[in-house]
Amino acid sequence: LMVSISGVRGIVGESLTPNVILKYVSAFATLQLHSRTTTSTPSTTTTTPSQSSGVSVSGSVSGSGGELPVLILGRDSRVSGPWLLRLVVGACMAAGYRVVDVGIVPTPTVQYIVEQRKADGGIIITSSHNPIQWNGLKFVDRDGCFLAPDRCAEMFALADKGDAAFSFAPYTAMGSIEECATAGQEHIDGTLKTPYIDAKLIRKHKFKVCLDSVNGAGGPIMTALLEQLGCEVVGMNIEPTGVFAHTPEPVPANLGDLCKAVVEHKADLGIAVDPDVDRCVLIDEQGRPLGEEYTLGLAVQLVLGEFGKRGVVCKNLSSSRVVDDIAAKYGCTVYATPVGEIHVAKKMLEVGAVIGGEGNGGVMLPDVHVGRDALVAASLTLQHFAIFRDRIGESGSNKQISDLKATLPQYQIVKLSCPVVGIDMDAMFVYFKNQYGSQPGVTLNESDGLRIDIKDPQTGAGKWVHLRKSNTEPIVRVIGEAVNADVATEFCHLFMDQIKKGL
Repeated sequence: LMVSISGVRGIVGESLTPNVILKYVSAFATLQLHSRTTTSTPSTTTTTPSQSSGVSVSGSVSGSGGELPVLILGRDSRVSGPWLLRLVVGACMAAGYRVVDVGIVPTPTVQYIVEQRKADGGIIITSSHNPIQWNGLKFVDRDGCFLAPDRCAEMFALADKGDAAFSFAPYTAMGSIEECATAGQEHIDGTLKTPYIDAKLIRKHKFKVCLDSVNGAGGPIMTALLEQLGCEVVGMNIEPTGVFAHTPEPVPANLGDLCKAVVEHKADLGIAVDPDVDRCVLIDEQGRPLGEEYTLGLAVQLVLGEFGKRGVVCKNLSSSRVVDDIAAKYGCTVYATPVGEIHVAKKMLEVGAVIGGEGNGGVMLPDVHVGRDALVAASLTLQHFAIFRDRIGESGSNKQISDLKATLPQYQIVKLSCPVVGIDMDAMFVYFKNQYGSQPGVTLNESDGLRIDIKDPQTGAGKWVHLRKSNTEPIVRVIGEAVNADVATEFCHLFMDQIKKGL
């Protein structure tokens, strides 16, 4: 069972059992109830479906300070989702919550609705990019962000204490359950209302897009978004069956069919999302992955360069220097945080960042909400592409998404992993720190595992590697980057080989 700031994940029927679900959901429900008395957010009233509200239910959706605590619940399409859903609903109703079930939707849709409706929290039943046999829970606080690390620690402590620590409602104050079918469209509407999206301009270009949603939650909502932006959508694995057509993490090794489809259909680009739709990966017109790092790079260039916005940019330590170079060009500061969406989100809120994200295809735009969001990433990409084609006039129609990527700084990133079982990573961190720490041109960062930046004093050329234990899988990650692919690959394997051998 993986228990971390990314929530709770496990293999269904093995580490993830009904008792585990009830334990952590009851702990979260109790945590949110305890904290209601310290907030004073006013309640809001929902409207009818015809008024296009996100949560189209009658009555009052009370925030933290209203009479009923409200929890927004959504899930991805995993085949184990239905039984987890029933357990989550039951546990929340037992705690006295009014549960609003928004159905099979992206994780960022739940985050968006929690914030917009001033709910007391949210739960997403998902295991994100993990394989089909996995499932889990993500927990959303009142601000629409995942639980902060200190709040996670408090929830986990409650979970370990069990029933004696949980808050349950008496029979006179049982919770309720109701369904909402319009959350996805409200999320789309909120995305298209941002100042960085000119839907009319995008529609003018009539982009042809191949979309692979790996039979996760993204098929219906991403198709709707793209069609509302005037795109011709060639859908692959669109039905949210939960029977993933390929390994669900949207990395090049898993996107071969999408790459072929882009070429076959002569599409302008391809878009791949993971099962819970917080990551967006791009494929160019020749069927080549742009690299998941460039989803964020293109978004940062759009905001800072095309729209002239100035301010702080945030990313995690495993993200490409593309972002740093773009920000430096426009005189903007970059903060790098430990890996994990909540770490980036907390820093963005602290410093008032204008944009942020993670180099796994996750873009975070405060104008919509402070969370990774594939709808936001795809919309910003199409906006950037439309501006790019418009700028070069009549010849613009011949310009491709690969030409747009070529306008950004070019780096090669390598991502390796191996099982963590039997490896003492803390000892490995100490070993590498001692080996590299005293060398000239080396900078170390120990806030999340160990990151080693090496700059050649003579040439100024640089490379970096980040070694860390995953928050979401029982693996060790080795991620490194350089201008040259061979240099990056050799550098990463140097560390991975040593890790596998041990001390």
